[in-house]
Amino acid sequence: MKLDRRAFIGGVVGVGVVSVLRGGHKPESGDVFVFLSDLHVAGREKGSLPQNRRLEKTVDDILRLSPRPKAVVCFGDIACSYGLDIDYAEAKRILDRLENAGIALHFVMGNHDRRSTFFGKWPQCARKSLVPGRCVSVVDLGFADLVLLDALKGTDDRAANDAGPGAGSLDDEQLKWFEAFVANTQRPFFVGSHQFADLQVKGLSPISRAARSRHFAGWIHGHDHRWETSVRVCDWRSNAIKPVLGLPSTGRWGDIGYVIFRVSPCGATAKLVMQDFYFRAPLSADKRPAFWDARIGDLKGAKVNFPFA
Repeated sequence: MKLDRRAFIGGVVGVGVVSVLRGGHKPESGDVFVFLSDLHVAGREKGSLPQNRRLEKTVDDILRLSPRPKAVVCFGDIACSYGLDIDYAEAKRILDRLENAGIALHFVMGNHDRRSTFFGKWPQCARKSLVPGRCVSVVDLGFADLVLLDALKGTDDRAANDAGPGAGSLDDEQLKWFEAFVANTQRPFFVGSHQFADLQVKGLSPISRAARSRHFAGWIHGHDHRWETSVRVCDWRSNAIKPVLGLPSTGRWGDIGYVIFRVSPCGATAKLVMQDFYFRAPLSADKRPAFWDARIGDLKGAKVNFPFA
């Protein structure tokens, strides 16, 4: 039985599986948000880097959306590799177009980010953080909340060319805050982080902690550079099972695109806008492996629903 449980937790993946959770969900109306992840903006040679160009194009697309989204959430790895000031300066130049258009921006810290340098460009994120010294917030999604956790592990005094540890963690103060939020919230909520499988928290897993509340609707994360839907067992005794969504990269490598997230009174729908697939850089049409275009075709129109309890 132990082996079966492990196989189930690790192997139940796919849009088809998550679709069993849809029920009577009708998500065609409601507030619209956009989720970006793994931007990896680089300040050097900005005119020739595909991820910078992709982010520019994505901002163009967002500004053309109707209805226009209320907010854009960036799920970490804003900077290219080391969290350099020049990376955040270029990212801010591009993303300021959204704020100038009245679209709010919210951020998650990723393993390639450097918290103190990021705060230098977005000091309001430090001022408004719900946990001092971290980048923690709760985004109002209209009919639900999105809890954004700061899983960046390590300190800001690492060397300039040190990317830092890939795995994430939650410090004691943040974990205490998170558990208090879960215990006291009275409406549907999602949890967002950069890492998910690589998120290390002592004792109970983060998703199991979130599932202590009947209002928990699902987990959303970046880091893996791919659109991936799965369901995870949170508690075997109560049969608690919740959907998990992995986001594509905005332009670095892997699945390339963004997600439109629509929230209504009965639930939410995440719809993938698939723009490309490449690894590790774009190639001319005659050099592209067949799998790249097959991957794009496979994910065309992909979406997942999150019904509220």
